[in-house]
Amino acid sequence: MGWERSPRHGNGQRHLPLQDQSGKFLLRAQNGQSKIKSREPIVWCGIFGKSAAEWIPQKWGKWLEQGKPWIFRSSSAFILSTPYPTSSPYAPLYSENKQSGLVWNGELYPVQSQSTERLWEIYKTKGPEGFGDLNGAFAVAIWDAQEEKGILASDHLGILPVYYGEAGGRLAFANIPELVLLLLKKSPELNSSALFKYLAFCYNPGWETFFKGIYRLRPGHFLEFSKGRPTLRPYWPLSFLPRAGSETDFVNELRERLIESIHIRQEPETRVGVFLSGGLDSSTVTALLSREKNAVSTFSFRCQGETFDESHYAEMVAKTFGTSHTLVEYRPEDIESVEDWVVHMDEPFCDAGINVATFLLAKSASGHIDVVFTGDGGDELFGGHPVYVADRVDQSLRKIPKWIRHPVFTLGKLLPDSNKKKDWKVKLKRFSASQRFPLALGTYRWRVYYLPNELEKLLMPDCWDSHLGNRVYEDIFQLYQEASAFTDLGRTLYADYWTVVHFYLRRMGLVRPFGIRPKFPLLDPRLVEFCAAIPESYKIRGLSDVKYIERKAVEAFLPYEIVYRKDKLGHSIPLKNWIRHHPKVRSFFYDMLSPSRIRNQGLFRPESVQRMLSEHVEARENHSHRLWALIVLECWLKKRWEAFSGSDFILKMDTGKL
Repeated sequence: MGWERSPRHGNGQRHLPLQDQSGKFLLRAQNGQSKIKSREPIVWCGIFGKSAAEWIPQKWGKWLEQGKPWIFRSSSAFILSTPYPTSSPYAPLYSENKQSGLVWNGELYPVQSQSTERLWEIYKTKGPEGFGDLNGAFAVAIWDAQEEKGILASDHLGILPVYYGEAGGRLAFANIPELVLLLLKKSPELNSSALFKYLAFCYNPGWETFFKGIYRLRPGHFLEFSKGRPTLRPYWPLSFLPRAGSETDFVNELRERLIESIHIRQEPETRVGVFLSGGLDSSTVTALLSREKNAVSTFSFRCQGETFDESHYAEMVAKTFGTSHTLVEYRPEDIESVEDWVVHMDEPFCDAGINVATFLLAKSASGHIDVVFTGDGGDELFGGHPVYVADRVDQSLRKIPKWIRHPVFTLGKLLPDSNKKKDWKVKLKRFSASQRFPLALGTYRWRVYYLPNELEKLLMPDCWDSHLGNRVYEDIFQLYQEASAFTDLGRTLYADYWTVVHFYLRRMGLVRPFGIRPKFPLLDPRLVEFCAAIPESYKIRGLSDVKYIERKAVEAFLPYEIVYRKDKLGHSIPLKNWIRHHPKVRSFFYDMLSPSRIRNQGLFRPESVQRMLSEHVEARENHSHRLWALIVLECWLKKRWEAFSGSDFILKMDTGKL
């Protein structure tokens, strides 16, 4: 079968707008000010199945006629995408008879002029299982007329999401969940299962989205649609079985792979920056990127408050490597910015130290950089999360007789909450709270906020479904089952790559709207594969010496104070204290969670929400995460969910009115 580049759609030459590969809306800098601007959205969507082209909503006709592209249509497929220049490495391909096509978004590393051809060659020689050999961030759609099947794939770790749904023997897909609804001609219906999981974890760790019947394609997998039936299969089986090797061998190879991961992500004539926290991972990225680029910008935030400010570490790294450093002040009143950025989330997720800080950093970086590098993924590579240490401590504590442990944990529940980020009181209360949750949750006992019976007390009776509520942990249980052959830490790291990592990736949806493309060198699949096979004794030494192998690999080029610091905070802000003591923040929470507003929303019992507010303000409990989750959800439903109104949604995107 012969293949050729897709021609331009429409007449005449058109210049590409400032764009990313996500399908989100750009915020452009004008006269130094960042504000939401109208832009041509990057749409990547399509349908596989009989009479696919006839299934496109009628109201899309005007949108298509105004110069928006369609890539190709055949009797069994319709795929639409933002136009690229025919010389672009991302330009789509279709067959000479116009019945087959390959359309993709993203970038492959190292960047080459024939990226689309690389994708097609891998597919033809190895099938979709060959996508595991790729390196990059990508979303791929292929209609293979010869085999009479469609293929969808997302990159190894889901940097670029793919959503899909079925109806009438057709499979619709897109990079935005609402577009799948449009293609299937469905009205949005809130998915209770996703809602319950969001409340339990402060994000939805599963593959079902908030839109009932719409799914997120699992990273590292491909979906084959043939004869009206979809089949999901993995193309990247991540293994945590250790390999043999000396410490010196692992250190040397790790250092080389870190350098290579930064190097292959370089682009000529791009302004680059780093979101620099001063932790080991973002500092490593800054150091290695500074070897590649003469001009590197770094951005960090400062949140003043005892035990919460770590900006001096970021400034130390910036000074060491001569970056152009910007320190952004994170003020209590910035919490109210939630209504500005929540619309850019495909699904709600919440951590005030991540949501708001990412928005503030991106806003500050807008107009100054084109690409931002982050240290996301380092904790999973090297066992750096504090919860991994908590697991080991918990295992030791369980050797103590229950008649000793039980009174101590009971005391922990009764203690008032501390105003500090970390002290003995905070740790005791966390350990006490974890005892409520099933052991089968593993490390997620430190990350979960509700038991099913607690969710039942929070939700209105007509919103509660006991069957779904009792399955709220099912995604975590499934991942631990898949990883049953690995050690305890291996099982947790495996699960984290499909849940926690995606949680951090979601925050980049708040960066792309500013015209900044994120890159994640510590999520390089070759680096992940290598580190997954490093024996865990090199990751965590003893009870609490985390990231041991990483420290050894980078100690030659990072300041000693950074390599061996013990007080990493992890995007923490004193939200719990602001709610209690800052008049404006406290007023904002009481207003957003007022009985009348909660009653009008109709999901939660107003008295349960008010009880949590009272317990928190009186320092009986720390409910800051629970309360923030309710506010983010309220704003998301108002700004994103209610913005959807049938086929008009795509026009709202196009005019910037979403």
